[in-house]
Amino acid sequence: MNPLELRPDSQEIYLDCNATTPVLPEVARSVSHTMEAIFGNPSSSHITGLKARYILDITRQLAREAIGSFNSKLIFTSGATEGIQTAVVSAISAAVQDARRPRRYLMYGATEHKAVPQALAHWNQMLGLNAELLAIPVDNKGLLDHEFIAQHVSQAAMICTMAVNNETGVVQDLAALETVIRSNAATIPWMVDCVQALGKQQLALDDTSIDYAPFSGHKLYGPKGIGFMAVRDAAPFSPLIIGGGQESGYRSGTENLPGIAALNALFRLMQQGSSFASVEQLNSYREQLAKALRQAFPTVVFNNDFSVSVPTTLNFSVSGVSSRDIMDVLDACHIRVSSGSACSSKVTRSFVLDAMGLDSWRSESAIRLSFGPATTQAEIDEACTRLQQAATALKQSCLIVADTNDDNDGLLDGVVQLRYDDQCSYLLIDRAARQMVVIDPHPALAGRIENIVHCQGYQIPAVLSTSAEGEIANAAAMLRAMLPLQHTDTDVFGWPVDAVANCDAIPQECQSGVDGCLSIGARRLFRWGSRLPVYLLSEPVADEQPLHVDFAFIGSEVAVETLCRCIGSQTLVCAGQDPDSELVTSLGEQTGAAGHTDPKQTGIDIAIGDEAFWNRDDVIIIDVRERQEHVVDDLPCCAEVINVPLTQVIQFIHDNAALKDRELVCVCRSGNRSGVVAKALRRQGFTKTRHLLGGLALASKQA
Repeated sequence: MNPLELRPDSQEIYLDCNATTPVLPEVARSVSHTMEAIFGNPSSSHITGLKARYILDITRQLAREAIGSFNSKLIFTSGATEGIQTAVVSAISAAVQDARRPRRYLMYGATEHKAVPQALAHWNQMLGLNAELLAIPVDNKGLLDHEFIAQHVSQAAMICTMAVNNETGVVQDLAALETVIRSNAATIPWMVDCVQALGKQQLALDDTSIDYAPFSGHKLYGPKGIGFMAVRDAAPFSPLIIGGGQESGYRSGTENLPGIAALNALFRLMQQGSSFASVEQLNSYREQLAKALRQAFPTVVFNNDFSVSVPTTLNFSVSGVSSRDIMDVLDACHIRVSSGSACSSKVTRSFVLDAMGLDSWRSESAIRLSFGPATTQAEIDEACTRLQQAATALKQSCLIVADTNDDNDGLLDGVVQLRYDDQCSYLLIDRAARQMVVIDPHPALAGRIENIVHCQGYQIPAVLSTSAEGEIANAAAMLRAMLPLQHTDTDVFGWPVDAVANCDAIPQECQSGVDGCLSIGARRLFRWGSRLPVYLLSEPVADEQPLHVDFAFIGSEVAVETLCRCIGSQTLVCAGQDPDSELVTSLGEQTGAAGHTDPKQTGIDIAIGDEAFWNRDDVIIIDVRERQEHVVDDLPCCAEVINVPLTQVIQFIHDNAALKDRELVCVCRSGNRSGVVAKALRRQGFTKTRHLLGGLALASKQA
C-alpha cells in the first residue's frame, strides 16, 4: 500500500496537540497553492521569484506582529530544534571567543524540553567551552527557583528557560524571570523556548530582553519542518547553517516557501480571531474535561496546577492504573493522548514530574491530554462521552474497582501472565472454583492484582515467590498481608505448611522431589525443590488417569538440568524474567532440541493495504489487544475473531492445539504485540500464523 493512501480515522478525537497539531484546511490550501503556483526561488530576480519573495517578506511581517517583535532579527528555520541549536551555538561561541565572559555554567530549567540540555551538552563539548551544565530546580508546581538563578546566573555563559512547559502546560513568569536574571547578569544570553506559547499567550518580545525565542509551526496547526526564531539585535549570533546567504546570511539554504506560506495563513487566522477559541472558552473546555476525568476515574490526580498552567493541557495520573492501560483503551475509543510510557515494554518516567518532586507512581503513570485553540465544543463533548466509555471498559477489566461489576476479567481462566518491564508475574485462576494463586508478583502490579481479587471475590490459596529475597519476594509478602489467604501458615516462599502433607496425586514427570501440593479447582499446584523452587501446575485430576504437568513456573536461576527432572516435552515453561518477549518456552527450547521457525521464512506477515483480507472467512483472527480495547472497538472483518490478550496467550497455546494447522492472523493496535504473539505461536507449533503489519492504526479499513 502506498503510505500516502493511508486513510484518516473519521472517528478520531485528537487530544495530543502539544506533540503536534492537525493542519488546518486554510493552511493546507495555502501550502498546496504555493507549491503549485508560487514555486519560484525567493532569491531569483525574475517575476516568479519576486512573487515568492513577496510571500517571504509579508509572512515575516506577520510573524513580527504575532509575537510583538519589530526590532529583532526574524529568521525562518526548520523548527524549534534548529532555533535552539542556533541560540546555543551563538551563546557558547561568544563565550569561547571572549575570555571576559562568564563561562562556569550553562543553565537551563530542570523541566526544559530535552532538546535544550542535549544541545547544551553537545555544543559545550564540540566548541570546547567545557562549562558545567546546571539544571535550575523547580517547585512542586513546576515554577523555576528564582533564588537559585540569582545565586548562579552571574557565572553562567547562557541561561535557557521556557514560556510554557510541553508536558504540564506550566507558565513561567517571564517578567519576574527577567528581573532576577538581568539584576544579576545584565548581558547573559537568555533563550526562551516559546513553542507552546504561540497562539495561547499574548507575546510582546520587544518589551523584554529575551535574546532568542524559537517557535515551531506544527505546534499550532501548521506543517512539520517549518519554524522561526526571533533574535534580539544585541544578542551574540553565529549562523548554524552557512552557504548561500539566504535570510540575510543568518540562515543559509533555500527557504521552505510552502512552509512559510503555511505560517502566513496561520498568522492571518490568528489576526482574524474567528478560528481560535477565546481564553475563556479554552478554560471552559478544560473544566469540562477535568470534570469528565473525575467522574470516569475517581482516583484521578492532576499533576499540573491549573492556576499556573495554560488551559489547553491536562496532565493526570490514575492511582492503581498504568498509563499504558489507559492509553490503549483511549486509543481503542479513538481518543489520541500521550503517555509517559514508551510503546515498548520498557517502563519510563516523566522527568518533568520527577523534577517537580511528585510521587513515583504519578511520574510512571502520567497521561497528557492536550487540545488546541481550534478545538471545538463538539469535540470536547464527544471526548467526555468517550472518556466514560473508556473508564467503563477498564472497570469491566478490573483495572478500576467498581461498585457493580459485570467485568471482563470474570472471563479469565487458567494461566494469566502480567508483565512489568522484563519481569513476569503469574495468576493461576480457576473461574468455576473462584480460586486464584499468585506467583512472583512485581511490586508495581500489586495494586492491579488486589483489584482483580476484590472484583471477583477470589479465594487465595497462596501468594508464592521463586526466591526467598529481593523485591519480588517482598512484594509477595506484602500481598500475603493484603489478601484473604486460605492458608496463613507459610514458609519464606509463601508455600503453605499444610500443603506438604496433603497431596492426593503426583505427576508422572516427577514421582520424587515433590514438596506437597495445593488444589486450584480440579488442578494441582506442586512445588518441586526447596532452595530454588519450581512450581508445577497439573492438568485436571481424573480418576485412575496418569497426571501430567501442563505448566512450569521458574525463577531466573533454575538450571535446564533441573527442569529435565520435573517436566515433560509438552510442558509450557513460564519464566519469571522474559527480556526477549518470548512469552513462553518449552523444554525442547530450553535444551536447544526444538525446531525453530526459519527467520528467513517469507509470507508470514500481511500488508496493511490488503483489502481482501478483511473479507476473508477462512482464517481465524487473533485480536491480542487487552479485553477492554477489544470490547470498545470491533474489528471490521468477516472472519472468526478470538480475543487473546497478551496476558492470556500462554493459556491459549495450551488449550488450542487443534488450531495448529489453521491459518491464524494476529492483530493489535500498532503491530508490536501481534508480532510478539505471532512469533510465540509459531515457536509452539502454530506454523501458519501471521500478523498484521502496522496494526489497526494503519489498517486501510477502519472499524
